[in-house]
Amino acid sequence: MKSISFFKKATYLLLLVPFFSACINDNKEIQTPTISTGLLVLNQGAYAGNNAELTYYDFATSTATNEFFYSKNRIGLGDTGQDILKYGSKIYIAVYGSNLIDVVDLTGLSKKQIVLKDAKGNAQSPRSLTSYNGKIYATLFDGFVARIDTTTYEASEVAVGANPEGIAITNGKIYVANSGGMNFPNYAKTVSVISLSTFTEIKKIDVVVNPGKIQADAYGDVYLISVGNYGDIPYTLQRINSSTDQVTTIPDVVPYNFTIFGDKAYCYYYNYTTKEKKFMVYDVKNEAVLTQNFITDNTTIATIPYSINVNPANGDVYIGESDGKTTGKVSCYSSDGKFKFSFNAGYQPTGIAFITNK
Repeated sequence: MKSISFFKKATYLLLLVPFFSACINDNKEIQTPTISTGLLVLNQGAYAGNNAELTYYDFATSTATNEFFYSKNRIGLGDTGQDILKYGSKIYIAVYGSNLIDVVDLTGLSKKQIVLKDAKGNAQSPRSLTSYNGKIYATLFDGFVARIDTTTYEASEVAVGANPEGIAITNGKIYVANSGGMNFPNYAKTVSVISLSTFTEIKKIDVVVNPGKIQADAYGDVYLISVGNYGDIPYTLQRINSSTDQVTTIPDVVPYNFTIFGDKAYCYYYNYTTKEKKFMVYDVKNEAVLTQNFITDNTTIATIPYSINVNPANGDVYIGESDGKTTGKVSCYSSDGKFKFSFNAGYQPTGIAFITNK
């Protein structure tokens, strides 16, 4: 994940940086595995640290390879990896600080760097990615959504609200969370609704202040986390009915991040002050909390939970964690909450692309 709270706080203090590649030591020896069955972890890296990277985990050998992007391309991934998406035979990586979307094939080789620009020629910073019908959709932090053809890489854009974060598609509409995250303390509190067919904004919906992560279920509902104001307005989970665009607050779940797989929303919460962690499961079909404690075997996530993903092939749940300093880790749990294995990753593992069907 991208850690919504941590990353936004960082952006208040630092200016956006232009695109540049990571400094590379070409004499560095890294063993490059051949991809067979496995996954790629996007490690966000430190903001303005120019150290985003990939970790490859091989299911067959149970081994993890860090600095995988460098090992394949002999160049760094860039500054601040924000989102990763597998679509068709390619993997798309949004690199926020470097103002680009890197297109990677299933062997790990970079095939294209997409640099989107505004009307004045300024490079735009991608945040979140989704896909539909041969197109990639990306939120751009200067207030736009880009639609990119996956064959030609030609792009068009539509204006939305301030500093858009998450994006989801359902029922012929695109839903975009307008955070206003750069306008501290006057955050935005709307979700833009875009017609998928005309690619124009048709309305804005009022939600709780500072909306971020957003995802659609299989029943025409869109789930949204609003981060609040880091004070008297807390994290809030909301549901948007895409038929009516009516918003409902869900009071029994207070997630920091979540992902939906099948009928379940897997959520986690972390309190930076008390260090409290919760791993919850919400039933999106019956609209009810299934459990407030997903992990059932008394194992623990030792440091700060940073991402959550589900392997679509078998339902295993992957929880990324960060020590907040230099290292990351990913732990795999079965769908019934039992620990299976873990491996070391890079700094701030923020998302996973499952590159096989195993």
